[in-house]
Amino acid sequence: MFNSPVKVYLLSCALLISLPLGAASETKPTDKLAIVNGKVITQQDYDDYFKRAKKAHAHSTNPKILLDELIQHELLQQDALKKKLDQHPEYISRLKEMKGRLLVAMAMHNYLLQNPLKEADLKQEYDQQVAQIKVPNEYQVRHILVKTEAEAETLMSELSNGKSFGEIAKAKSIDSASAKEGGELGWMTDSQVEPNFGKALATLKKGQYTTKPVETKYGWHIIQLDDIRTVALPTFESVKDQLQSALQGQQMQTYVESLREHGEITIFQKEVPNEP
Repeated sequence: MFNSPVKVYLLSCALLISLPLGAASETKPTDKLAIVNGKVITQQDYDDYFKRAKKAHAHSTNPKILLDELIQHELLQQDALKKKLDQHPEYISRLKEMKGRLLVAMAMHNYLLQNPLKEADLKQEYDQQVAQIKVPNEYQVRHILVKTEAEAETLMSELSNGKSFGEIAKAKSIDSASAKEGGELGWMTDSQVEPNFGKALATLKKGQYTTKPVETKYGWHIIQLDDIRTVALPTFESVKDQLQSALQGQQMQTYVESLREHGEITIFQKEVPNEP
């Protein structure tokens, strides 16, 4: 009926302008959106294509663009069938491979539907993992950094005589960024700093500073511990989706192992075959 490419193009343009593609409430699944060489593209065809594009995070989900893509796909499919490409050995081979992959995906999907994870399963896994975690401490730290040990010892004498840690840091520390804040470095764990710095932190109590200068590759530090707390663990809700994915992976492993156990499998190669 519409054999002319010009007519197909004009028809698609008219539909793109006139039809409310995104307004599902105003359309029916059987409504015609386009006719390409006699083949009808319905609202349902468009809706299905839209869902696939959205799921695949397509570059654009603009209704006009998607309908135009549907028309292009239909034209290409018709041309491929006209040239009997569906009988080409490569097509048959790829179709067989795709069917196999789809069946594998369907088998896995069906198993998960038949064996759904419960909220209690996820919570139990969360509790088990949390129990195994050694929660590190987090330290609120300030420091004074100088180039030599002698300079650090001189400044420690000033501290012992009652001079403010923050004042000395502002005046003497070569770490200009923290010096502006009275030597404050913020919250950190011992794994985020130089080993010697971390070891020194672990010996301090809240409000104390090191009694000896601490050397790192940056110079010599006087370190003060302002506060200490345990690192907050992620909440159950924040990791629930990750736990579900991990447990579903274990489910798949169990499923496949069960199939192997009850299946009849014969392997003729004594070694893994070489690449073809």
